[in-house]
Amino acid sequence: MDNDSVRSNGEGDHALRNGRAVRTPSFDSLFDLLSERRRRYALYVLVGTDDGLADVETLADEVAMWEARANDATVTDSLRTTVAEELRNVHLPRLADADVVEYDARSDVVRYWHQPTLEEYLEHTHYKERPDE
Repeated sequence: MDNDSVRSNGEGDHALRNGRAVRTPSFDSLFDLLSERRRRYALYVLVGTDDGLADVETLADEVAMWEARANDATVTDSLRTTVAEELRNVHLPRLADADVVEYDARSDVVRYWHQPTLEEYLEHTHYKERPDE
């Protein structure tokens, strides 16, 4: 049996992930999650991967690059360290609590659970925030 399956019961989508039922976050939860730029940047990176997997250090590097470009600044080791700590202690646990990601603090690996509604809003914010290329 597939570890990821989606079922609808008329009240909203439910997904079965690793044998546990999880619910698609409400609109209020989605907007709250997307209200913080580092969470959005991390989600841009995770959604852009083929398998939805990333280690925290790679994710922190990418988020730091997004942040530096947005602020017309340079990526520093201090910024990377700050971003990694904030991802570990604030943003990844918050996304995990909302069943958007699975975060294993022991291995420092994050797995994004595809959320079509989240991705729809994320696409709009990404379009507005992406750096001029």
